[in-house]
Amino acid sequence: MAQQGQDKRNFVEMVGIFMTIPFVLAVPPVIGWFAGKWLDQLFGIAPWLAYIFLVLGFVAGGREFIRILKKYGDTRGTGL
Repeated sequence: MAQQGQDKRNFVEMVGIFMTIPFVLAVPPVIGWFAGKWLDQLFGIAPWLAYIFLVLGFVAGGREFIRILKKYGDTRGTGL
């Protein structure tokens, strides 16, 4: 009985972790874009920093996505 409760808890934890993936992929590029636009206005060199920070946001989001998959991606034996 205790094993069944632990399995349910693991399932809920995995669902929660994997539900964060869309945010991990979407938020860093948006933050990068707005930070780059702000710096472009500050230095008067639009649109270069916005594009650079957007790409850095995609890289950061992708890196975090890969980290999550490596840490929690092995779902064999968990019923997922």
